[in-house]
Amino acid sequence: MKGEEKMKEIIAYLMEAYQPSVILPYGSYANGTNNQDSDFDALVVTERPGSGHDGSVVAGVQLDVFLYPPRHFQGDFDPEEVVQAFDGTPLLDRDGLGAQLLQRVWEYLAHYQPKPLEQAVQDVAWCGKMARRCRRGDPEGFYRWHWLLRDSLEIYYDLRGKYFFGPKKALAAMEREDPASYRLYARALAGLDLEALEAWTSRLEELLEKGAPRESGDASPAGRQSR
Repeated sequence: MKGEEKMKEIIAYLMEAYQPSVILPYGSYANGTNNQDSDFDALVVTERPGSGHDGSVVAGVQLDVFLYPPRHFQGDFDPEEVVQAFDGTPLLDRDGLGAQLLQRVWEYLAHYQPKPLEQAVQDVAWCGKMARRCRRGDPEGFYRWHWLLRDSLEIYYDLRGKYFFGPKKALAAMEREDPASYRLYARALAGLDLEALEAWTSRLEELLEKGAPRESGDASPAGRQSR
């Protein structure tokens, strides 16, 4: 079944199941980069009671659909809840609510501020400390290895003053915009190579030293350091 046919079947399912006022796909099915392994990501506004998430498989596609009642977006809702929908386009928007919530998300992202300098310094220091602990070569050291690789991707984006949208978008953008950092991170991910891991953490230190000036303020305690 072709992608367009799968999309039609998914939309028909959502219409029948939820009688929605808004269907807002985002991610790969919205931007046309979907493949056979892609989930169908969407935000749906419906008056139907029930679960806030639909993970059904429709037309062989795994759904990752979040369900909201219209009242959720009345008044002052937190755009961070639905920020992943920033690149979506409503396929259905009966009362204009889909366009309104997208506008709120875009405004939120336009005013996004990275962490204060003090916390950025703490985060990069944490990466260096974790890399040293990875040298232990025991289960705890290997756990810290994976912990470091996971959290440092978000730290990298904060150092660049950009919002972190998750690994798929983050890695694609890094490969496109900063191939040198992408190669270092990809090498560190590929295996338990301490030299590669330390090269990646050194890259974060370089970005901190060369980074654009930040707003200085009271940094909240870095959660990574307190664990």
